Amino acid sequence: MEHIKKFYQKRLLHIIEFEPMLAEDTNQDNNNISLLIAITNGIKIFRLVLIIFNISYFLGFFWFIFCDLFNRISTERNQLLDPVFHNTETFYTYNSLDGNSDGRNAIIVIYYAFTSLSTVGFGDFNPRSNTERLVCSFILLFGVAIFSYIMSIFIAILDKYKDLNADLDDGDSLSKFFGLLRRFNDNVPIKVQLKD
Repeated sequence: MEHIKKFYQKRLLHIIEFEPMLAEDTNQDNNNISLLIAITNGIKIFRLVLIIFNISYFLGFFWFIFCDLFNRISTERNQLLDPVFHNTETFYTYNSLDGNSDGRNAIIVIYYAFTSLSTVGFGDFNPRSNTERLVCSFILLFGVAIFSYIMSIFIAILDKYKDLNADLDDGDSLSKFFGLLRRFNDNVPIKVQLKD
């Protein structure tokens, strides 16, 4: 954002020095201000998307490591005990994560974390054992809180942008009103004192 501000400052100084008529153009100023605000909000939204992706990435890999360890412990326990009475199905074995490439596993766990944290949860990947469900419920509590916070920031950005446009829309409405008055006044300009 600092680079963008410096670019506009240099551009403004150039306009003031070489094009003084353009420097007095308030419409151009309003457009530049709107553009800067849109760029700032775009950068903030991009940053929020990166935060969401990073949270999904780290929680997805936490989930993968947990499922891998739980699968090993569960397999060792079931070899000692009678497998008829114990659930041998885990997230890791049910989704065949041991037979996939690392890239495919990364996509699966990031997708699973993202859909779970965003409370969409399509159900194509889900915890299979009670222990996995318990750990997943704590992850979901954390994820829902984080996603709610991020969505509140996103809504605040949209509200600020909407409020800015509302002020500009009010100015446009006032200009249209004075234009209408001028037309009904036989195109005689409205006196400044009346406008004030």
